[in-house]
Parts: sequence; C-alpha cells; structure tokens
Amino acid sequence: MLLHLKPEQVEIGMFVGGFDGRWIDHPFWRSRFLVETADQLARIRESDVTAVIVDRDRSRVVSGASEEMFPVERRTTIPSGMTPPYRGVERRRAAIFAPSPRARAFRPATYAQERRRAARVIDKSRRAVIDLFESARLGRAVDGDKIAPLAQAISDSIARHSRVLLNLVRLKQKDEYTYLHSVAVCALMINFGRHLKLSEAEVQELGVAGLLHDVGKVAIADDVLLKPGKLTLGERVSVEGHPLAGHSLLAQSSDIPTAALEVCLRHHEKMDGTGYPGGLSGEALSLYARMGAICDVYDAVTSDRPYKAAWTPCEALSAMQSWPGHFDPRLLDQFADSLGIFPVGTLVSLSTGVLGIVTGSASENGEAIVVRVFFDCDLLAECAPVDCEIPPTAREPRIVGRASPTFWRFDDWPAMVQRVLAATPDVDPQP
Repeated sequence: MLLHLKPEQVEIGMFVGGFDGRWIDHPFWRSRFLVETADQLARIRESDVTAVIVDRDRSRVVSGASEEMFPVERRTTIPSGMTPPYRGVERRRAAIFAPSPRARAFRPATYAQERRRAARVIDKSRRAVIDLFESARLGRAVDGDKIAPLAQAISDSIARHSRVLLNLVRLKQKDEYTYLHSVAVCALMINFGRHLKLSEAEVQELGVAGLLHDVGKVAIADDVLLKPGKLTLGERVSVEGHPLAGHSLLAQSSDIPTAALEVCLRHHEKMDGTGYPGGLSGEALSLYARMGAICDVYDAVTSDRPYKAAWTPCEALSAMQSWPGHFDPRLLDQFADSLGIFPVGTLVSLSTGVLGIVTGSASENGEAIVVRVFFDCDLLAECAPVDCEIPPTAREPRIVGRASPTFWRFDDWPAMVQRVLAATPDVDPQP
C-alpha cells in the first residue's frame, strides 16, 4: 500500500516510493530508496517537496500513521484511455519520463533569476552522473527512467533562459570535467535540437543522449583518462574503445532511447571517415551522430583540461571551422547560430543597421564578441572601421545574426575580410 506523508512525518526505516512536487525540489536523484540514515531523513525533512510517497509493504516501520496518511490511489482517478497500472505514482511517473510532443511553456526568466536555479540543476545533475558512472563501473545496467528527469530539468532551465546554464556549466573545474562534460553536452544538444526545430520528443531524447554519450569511459583507467601528456599506442587504443564499451553497456537496458545509443557509439566519427570506431563518413552518419560530434568537441575545447587550457567560445568555433572533414560544415554553422557565437571572419548584421566582421572575443570569460563594423546598410557604402565589444546580454548594439556576403554583393569576400581586418579601427566603442 502506498501512503502519502508530509516530509516531517517520514522516519528511518520507511521505504520512499516517490515524491510529490517538482523533481528538482527533492534532494535525491533517486526517487525510490529505503531511509536508513539520519542524514537522509534530515535532507527529506528540509526539502521543498509537498509530500513523500511511502511504500508501506517495503518499509521496516510505519509508526506515526494518522488520518493524514492515506493510500495515494484514493486521491487519483484513471484518465480516459489509461489502464489501472497507471494510477497513482505510476501515472505521475509516466508523465515525467515520457517526453511531451510539445515544448513545455515557461515564463521567460532574467539572467539573474535563472542563475540560482540553474546552479542547483547543475549540482544535482553532477551528483547523479557520478552515481551513474559508479554504477556502470560495477557492471549495472543503466536505468533510463532515472536519466530522463535529469535531461528534463536541464531542458526546463534552457527554456526559461537559454544562456544561463550553458554559461555556468562551461566554467567547470578540471577535476569536475568527466562528470560535468556529460551535463554540458546534454545542455548543448537540447539547445541545438530546439534551434533546428526538432520535435520536443527528439529534443528530450537528445538530452538523454548527451548525458550518456561518454558512459563508456568507465572502462578507461583514471591515470589514462587524466594523463596530461601524449598517450601511448596502447593507451590510445583503450581510449578509442569507449564508444563501443558505452554502447554495449547501454544496450543492456530496454529503456534507452535510440538517439542515445547512436550518439554514444558515433560521437567520435568524422565526416571524412577518419574517426572511430567504425570509420563511417558522410551520409552514413545520422543527424544525431553529427550533432553529438559537434557538441562533444565544443565542450571539450572550451573546458580546462589537465593537458590544455580552455579556448574561448569564439576561438573554439573558429578552430572547429578550420578542421576540414571533421564536422558537417552546414550543421556547424547552425550550431554557432544556436549559441549566438560566431567564428572569426564571420560577416554579421547588427541591430543598428550596419555590418561587421567578427574579430575575436573579449571579457573575462570570453563571452563577449568583438565585431569590426565597416559597412552602412542604409548608405550601401563602407564606413570607417570601428571595433565593438558586444556581450551576449547587450541590447544595443546587438548581433542580429550572420549575413550573406553574396547578398551584399561582396564579390571577392576573402580579400575584403583581409583588407578590413588589416585596417586600423576607430577607438570609439560604438558603431
């Protein structure tokens, strides 16, 4: 029998079968467990959940029962078309884990408003991924039902303010990289999928794919995974085996989305066929695999690693664009657009009616884009070059998006880029 208790009524020895309230409000990444310690009990009682669902049959104690403790089933009705197994907790559970065909509606939040919530989501996701990797090291199958709520919480944060969580998770410490990399790739995949206007069901599956894409690294020794120097041939073979190891682990579960299996296996493949493990190329690589490759590398090169300092977003995208055969070039442009960050040399349009060329990045965290303005769209003529530093939260001037050199009849575009970038810009920060 399932009982509905207030958090303060829970006792050691009770078996928790779920929580009422938002998933992010309870302090555990698991929602089913036996309360065995005073610390667990304190965390439940101090949480923001509205109620705790206790499985009486699996509990060791059920003392303190009162009129406020009653079966969950009495409080629920079976929706039309649903069968009895979906009543109560199972009905709520199905609603959480089954991706909605439409994006959930959220009131937009300011950067400051979302920052605190995003930090909580990141911390909880980090702890959950650590538990996931530890379970995988012990050979346990991955439970997809426990991963979906993580992706949903990350998705909800991005829906409220697309930049906050992405910016915070990029500031990971070196010793957090292994676990927060999965969280970051999840966020990037969700943001990218929405930019490509994929269905919300696909977007949520891509979030799960991001969280699980590197689970095969549990098969790599830490001294190899964190090695600051060049890998030996044997160590490289070990590292390059992690996509197959991860795919094999995920395939043991029946509830892992196809997108997650695909991204796990193929995120190190390259468009020219020089990647691993299958050496697939071009059209043989699915959209999900191509997206995964971009998101995985972008987060890797913009993170501090034991053997390399982080690149700024602008530096990362510029470098990635210069690697022929590595990524789908059109998809890489779409990825840059999804972040509002552009490689050096990109022609962009500003809200003030001028065109400029991206010259690099600025600010302490490298999020501001430096644009050299050189063309007045109203006069259809070049103007004196001016460098503008534009942060992502800028209102005026702001980057509207990339522009087409062909549309503006810049016939010899490469030569024009060289000439504009070689010019001495005005010191005035405004165009």
